[in-house]
Amino acid sequence: MSKESDAFEQRIHRIHELIDGTDAVVTWNDRIPDPDNPKRSRQIDIIIRRRDSLTLVECRIHGAPQDVTWVEELIGRKASLRATSVIGVSASGFTEGALLKAKAHGIFLRDLEQLTPEEVKRWGATVA
Repeated sequence: MSKESDAFEQRIHRIHELIDGTDAVVTWNDRIPDPDNPKRSRQIDIIIRRRDSLTLVECRIHGAPQDVTWVEELIGRKASLRATSVIGVSASGFTEGALLKAKAHGIFLRDLEQLTPEEVKRWGATVA
């Protein structure tokens, strides 16, 4: 493993520590059935189940800011898997186009460096 991967995993561990102890059930690197094709499962980086809500968290550790293409993938994943919400977490930030597209479609984008413990604890809770 590279130092960059190790650091990223440590940050993900931080997210786990912050959510642990809430009423959420958090699963890393999980697979859930595709509602449109039950024989096929879909890999999700982090799944948060809280009461009747399903929040998908997808993480990217790339050198460049994530663009609108990734956000469109998240929009499709939210619809296809019938998730309550989707959070995209990037280690390298987002392009302006990605931020605008996400806002228009209810996708939450977070820069891993700017997350606060309080925000992470609310993940999976009712989203306004």
